[in-house]
Amino acid sequence: MSAIVGCVHFDGAPVDPQAFQAALSALDHYGNRGRSATLLDGCAFGHQRLAITAAAAFESQPLEEDGLVLVADAILDNRETLCDQLGIERRYRDTLPDSRLILQAYRRWGADCVRRLVGDFAFALWDTRDRSLLCARDHIGARPLYCLRQGDRFCFATDQRAFRAWPGLSVTIDESSVAAFLLSPGDCHDLSFFRNAFPLTPGRVLRVCQQGLTLDAYWSPEDVTPVRYARREDYVEHFRELLLQAVGDRLDVTVGVGSHLSGGLDSSGVTVLASRLIQDRGHRLDSCYTWSPPVSAQYPLPGAGRRDEREVIARICRQEALECHYGTTSGADFLAYLERDLAVDGTVDVFEELGVMRVAAARGTRVMLSGWGGDESATFGIRGYPGYLLARGRWGKLLALTREAAGGIKRPRKMARFLWQQGVVPCLPDDLFDRYSPYADSGRLSPLYRQALIERFPEAAARRGPAWRLYPDPGRMQCLLMHHGHLSSRMSTWAHWSAEHGLIYRYPLTDRRLLDFTLGLPPELLWEQGQPRRLYRDAIGERLPLGLGKNDSANERKRMAIREECWRLLSSAARRQAFQLPCEWLDMAAFQERLVQAPEEGMSDDQLAGFISLCSAVQAWHLWRRYLPSSR
Repeated sequence: MSAIVGCVHFDGAPVDPQAFQAALSALDHYGNRGRSATLLDGCAFGHQRLAITAAAAFESQPLEEDGLVLVADAILDNRETLCDQLGIERRYRDTLPDSRLILQAYRRWGADCVRRLVGDFAFALWDTRDRSLLCARDHIGARPLYCLRQGDRFCFATDQRAFRAWPGLSVTIDESSVAAFLLSPGDCHDLSFFRNAFPLTPGRVLRVCQQGLTLDAYWSPEDVTPVRYARREDYVEHFRELLLQAVGDRLDVTVGVGSHLSGGLDSSGVTVLASRLIQDRGHRLDSCYTWSPPVSAQYPLPGAGRRDEREVIARICRQEALECHYGTTSGADFLAYLERDLAVDGTVDVFEELGVMRVAAARGTRVMLSGWGGDESATFGIRGYPGYLLARGRWGKLLALTREAAGGIKRPRKMARFLWQQGVVPCLPDDLFDRYSPYADSGRLSPLYRQALIERFPEAAARRGPAWRLYPDPGRMQCLLMHHGHLSSRMSTWAHWSAEHGLIYRYPLTDRRLLDFTLGLPPELLWEQGQPRRLYRDAIGERLPLGLGKNDSANERKRMAIREECWRLLSSAARRQAFQLPCEWLDMAAFQERLVQAPEEGMSDDQLAGFISLCSAVQAWHLWRRYLPSSR
């Protein structure tokens, strides 16, 4: 894994070598083995090399061969399969870097080669013969790739910091993206705040030539083939094989490996499988990392009969002989996150991971396994399933599911609410769904934007993610979640953040081979024996402790305390006149008033909604401060 930067002048004008080196050097923190570049007639390509696998030691990019030039930020997980398909002799495989595998695959299959690549990748391939550029990104967006076109010039980069550092490249803020962000601050998208720039959509191939751009899909969740077996045991066995493969392939590295561990199904499953597989190879996981606070007088374990995910974390650590590092982030950390450059970092708000990265880097962890993406696939719950049962008249199973979700038949109000929100409302037409949606209207957040901004960009409201709409079809809901943008958005942000710490994040539960299985499963397997996600539990087996689940009340109390501390810090800064610079995107009077309204103790639901809007306003204010005043 690494970083790539490139530029093509389709009018044939030469690329300024000093300007290009400035852009490439802006990403020096991505490569621990140095950078290299190639300048050709009217184009330039650069690579920052980070070696975490044995084969990566033999990388030498940009790769030039027979009129083709390739730069790739890639780690392939099906190397052996590709080598077999390409007829590569075994004696050459260990020293064959992933970039050369991609190039050979392209020479054999053309642009269709991406359908055969399994792993995390973003690459660009220049064909000097017809002066065309092909850019591709992996199916889920684990590795970022941003593109920018200005006239006859087309640029791409792993990180938009390269665009910012590029002398002569006009980088200005796209205010329609700002309007969309302020309208729906919790709706994370993999987007660009720069005009004429955009992230390459996951699962897509972009062809660029002087005549224009063409975008084609090579993977889409809607195209997954249904998976149907005669026996349930066959599903379990296949699931287990794919999980072991997905986790195992991501352990083929030469550096220390750590793992997220929250006590939930996703991270717990990945951790126990990784621990088992890496021990079989004579090694151990470096450590586990959680956002939850350590057990203390402030955050004690609950009394008997109440669950706490830290107890599950402790059981797994004892079982696997692992050490766990608990979350210690503070309100000051949250404030520092709000002050970061939103335009290059992205809109993801999981600032706690910054603390994890600092600790992991200090310990020497270089690869972090994450269960992110599991909720949409391997451990997908029952979203859309109650409506599915209702629409098909499966009354018995719907009643059993409703009773279980409500906590028993003696809770008729909870049963009625669940049945209405999860069963009936998804079956309603769009206009009625909007009226009765179980999701809170963003208007409750007491926005701080200037109405004039929203009126200038009426299309911003339409950029809200598709998964806010519930449908009575769990398969459709999974596809909408795959397209929602939150998966690739977090992956991109974590790629940018982790590069500062020499870390690489891997996501086993988004393995394409695994997704092709889990997305094709029949809906009837979503809820069995009174439990959701039963198939995943059975696939992992007895190493998965009982009592798993997101019982993170201590972590939520910690997060609330962090928010309160951050708000008090913001109030103190406002009283010192820190936010006096006018921002044309914000209602400055309301913004100034909200800043100094920090609660003295505790935070009500209304105050929390106000704080969420305040955070997005603070980020927008810093964005304005960085980019706009000098040009107005």
